[in-house]
Amino acid sequence: MLLLAVSFWEWFGISWAVSDQYGDRTEQSTANAWQASTTWSVAVLLVVVAALLWSLRGVAAASRWSRPAALTLVVLGVALTTWQWWNIHPGEKGSFYDELEILSDFDSPTVVSQPEEQIGAIIRDDLFSFHHPGYSADVRPGLYIALFLLVLELVLMVSAFLPRIPLRRDRAQTG
Repeated sequence: MLLLAVSFWEWFGISWAVSDQYGDRTEQSTANAWQASTTWSVAVLLVVVAALLWSLRGVAAASRWSRPAALTLVVLGVALTTWQWWNIHPGEKGSFYDELEILSDFDSPTVVSQPEEQIGAIIRDDLFSFHHPGYSADVRPGLYIALFLLVLELVLMVSAFLPRIPLRRDRAQTG
């Protein structure tokens, strides 16, 4: 459930400096998992299904297959999330970079381009990473939190498959 909540936080964002008649400021646009990437959306859905399957582990008819299936879905969710993050291309290689003109000086880095909507446009499944004074595009904290939750869920599920080691009882208690 936590992962589902985090999926609506910002996973990707763009921020840029603006200097105009109203002064200097930083603008930004962000996207959650659902807005930024089909792969991230699928990963979240897989993990939600895994949680539902895991909850079936007490049902006799489903106990044999629900835990391994849930574990497989979580592994796939972690893999998809990491794969999408890994495949975010550098801005220099994207078509967007060719359209972006960046002017900066020491006092006020300024981004100049076509209309401002294009500067901060986050195009689903066409994410790019780019860092320059006055302009930054990259993943945001929601992705890091989601990956932490995914790995935590994976560790908890794997630990359920490990044999239970009984705690050693103290002699004073058994005597």
